[in-house]
Amino acid sequence: MLQGIWPGSLQARLALFCSLAILLVSLLLCGVGYQQDSARLRGQQLHYVEAVVARLADDIDERVRSRQVLLEQAAANLQPSADDIRLHGGAIIQQFHYLKGSFGSVVLYDADGRIVADYPALPGRVGLQLGDRAYFQQTRQTLRAGVSEPLRTRGNLNRSVVVFTAPILDSHGQFAGMLGGSLELFSPELFGELRGMRIGNSGYITLTSRQSQLVLLHPERARILQPAPSGSDATLARALAGWDGSVLPAGNQGDAAVRVYRNLHNVNWLLTGVYPQQEAFAPLAAVASEYLVLLLLALLTAVPLAWWGTQRLLRPLTALQRKVRALPDGGGEAILVEGCHELQVLAATIAQVFHERRQVADTLATREAMFSALNDTSPLGVFVCDADGVLSYGNKAALALAGMERGSAYWFGRSWLEAVHSSHYQQLAAEWKRWSREPAGEFVQRFRLNHVRHEPLLVTMRCNRMPGGAAPRFLAVLEDISVSELNQSCLAAERQRLQALLLAVGDAVILTNQHDEVLQMNAPACELLGVKLEQAHGRSMGLFVSLSLPEHDQPVTLALLAGQYHGQTVALNLLGRDMRQLPVLFSLSMVEAAGSMHGYKVCVLRDDSARRRRESGLRAESEHDALTGVLNRRGMLATLGALLADDNTRQQPHCVALLDLDHFRQFNDKGGPQAGDRLLQEVARILQRRLRTSDCVARLDADSFALLLYRCSSDTAERILNDIRHEVGQLRAASDDGLQPLTVSIGLTIVQGGDRLAQEVLQRAGRRCQYAKQQGRDQLVASDR
Repeated sequence: MLQGIWPGSLQARLALFCSLAILLVSLLLCGVGYQQDSARLRGQQLHYVEAVVARLADDIDERVRSRQVLLEQAAANLQPSADDIRLHGGAIIQQFHYLKGSFGSVVLYDADGRIVADYPALPGRVGLQLGDRAYFQQTRQTLRAGVSEPLRTRGNLNRSVVVFTAPILDSHGQFAGMLGGSLELFSPELFGELRGMRIGNSGYITLTSRQSQLVLLHPERARILQPAPSGSDATLARALAGWDGSVLPAGNQGDAAVRVYRNLHNVNWLLTGVYPQQEAFAPLAAVASEYLVLLLLALLTAVPLAWWGTQRLLRPLTALQRKVRALPDGGGEAILVEGCHELQVLAATIAQVFHERRQVADTLATREAMFSALNDTSPLGVFVCDADGVLSYGNKAALALAGMERGSAYWFGRSWLEAVHSSHYQQLAAEWKRWSREPAGEFVQRFRLNHVRHEPLLVTMRCNRMPGGAAPRFLAVLEDISVSELNQSCLAAERQRLQALLLAVGDAVILTNQHDEVLQMNAPACELLGVKLEQAHGRSMGLFVSLSLPEHDQPVTLALLAGQYHGQTVALNLLGRDMRQLPVLFSLSMVEAAGSMHGYKVCVLRDDSARRRRESGLRAESEHDALTGVLNRRGMLATLGALLADDNTRQQPHCVALLDLDHFRQFNDKGGPQAGDRLLQEVARILQRRLRTSDCVARLDADSFALLLYRCSSDTAERILNDIRHEVGQLRAASDDGLQPLTVSIGLTIVQGGDRLAQEVLQRAGRRCQYAKQQGRDQLVASDR
């Protein structure tokens, strides 16, 4: 059916194709343009609605906030007691007559929620008990100003009001009553004029209470103070929960509209702008009409334009037809066709066919000669034989494997099996006989040849059946592998020697390749890492070895060690399988010689626990005071210096204090050195008990101590140091008759951003401590004076 419709003329087909292409491109461009215009119009309308809603939301927020502030200030000016409000409510309410301009009426409540006075007076309102109202309960509990939910007034007035509330506190800060300002919901002072607000011609504004979900403002009066349909509208429910955003209509439903939601800041209300889709996107119809006109114009011009263009393009075909007919038999000259490169290529191809036919025979002869030349110069032995192994061809390399003295005249007509060494002859002859009768796949064998002048050569033979021919013929390739076999034997011997060396070494030794993949591990390495060689072989060393620098516990990679510590022994921490760190000495050597092993790495690990323990013990003895057990001056300088060197830790507040015991020498003079030592030990215990375990205590000399309080503000440090000062003042020697009481003078400083030396920080604290002594001792000084 398609063949009957499809035109037979090439020109008609091209014209039809071009017409369809023009129509498709026009349709695509119109569609893209319409989508862009539609998106731009949607964005403009959405921005318009958002601007209107944002402006109205700010206006309502400002109106509510101004009344809240006015009412709070009025309530803050009062400090009556609850009884004063009950007894003198009428006089108190007269002070707020100026609030009448902002509220419909002002009401004074006592502490139980009873109205004691109102302005202007409304008959029947004084004496009402409203203590159960939610706005009164919330104001009394939170002691903060608020705005009530919309309320129906009692009586027959049928008005809806909101009540602004502000708590009244007595002189002791207790709740004594409440000042309320009521305002009719649709009074012009609040947002009554919003009822006539329109977005466009048919858009409108709605206002909803988020707490009660009642509609406060709607163009349909029947919807006012009715529950909002949030259950069926997921977006409205989300907005009532606190979300601000905009929603564009997704379809063409009758009630689809642009909706913008904004939650007010000063009152728990939701403002919504609604702009119906029918009006908002009405200009899209005019845009669609314009694009339809463009498509119609493209349809009317596509067919004649395509027909005229294809007619011009196919003119060179007629010239090509005439010149091909005039091509002489056997001629190979080029055919020139002007106006079309593709037709010129076709004409050149036709002319070249006649020339290539005469070159086929010459090419075959050249390839045959090339094949012979390649076989003669190939380093691999190549020969051709039949099913019995009788040779019919052999290149120079094949004949050289059996000795040059026996050339082609000797070997052609003989079986290649005669050159096989006697140790392999029987088995190889049987294998060849079985395979040559029914060849399946490639025949691969390794055997020795009887060389005339040398030792028997070890070779590998690969043989395949040649295609074609009645009698089967086989092409075989021989490769001398004697040298490579010798190299493999030497390499195996070297590996065995290396294995023996690894077993004899007591340290953990790991050998990796250029990619850090484990090749060999001795028994101590397997025991140290807790992994067997079979599990680690061929896998990255980083999966089993985790090393870090002991100073900062910073992980280091094998590449970093190879670059910075090549040929050196470095102290590191090894993370064991039990997640405990083991001190080790690590050394790494790399193979520098050229070859396949270039870049191989030899890693040696030795247990360094005993040496580290000795150094740690010596360091602890050198940095601790023997009498009190706390740090000495050297230990404090080292600890404070480490803090100053760490830029990340120094960003937080840290405090340094210097404490000097007042009148300490009299205790040594009266009670002897032992009494003084006991007092120093007791002071050290007080300092350690009062500080955190993360803080540092150091004895600098005979009767002075230094404290380092990590992450501690100045106020907290002063409180802790004053507690220490009072507790030290409670100490007494065993016999202190006639002695002045033991006190302590303290100088406090904060570690500053510009501090670089620990000695400078201690000196600054020492100057303040000295100032405390000059001012009469038993004092804390935290600043330079």
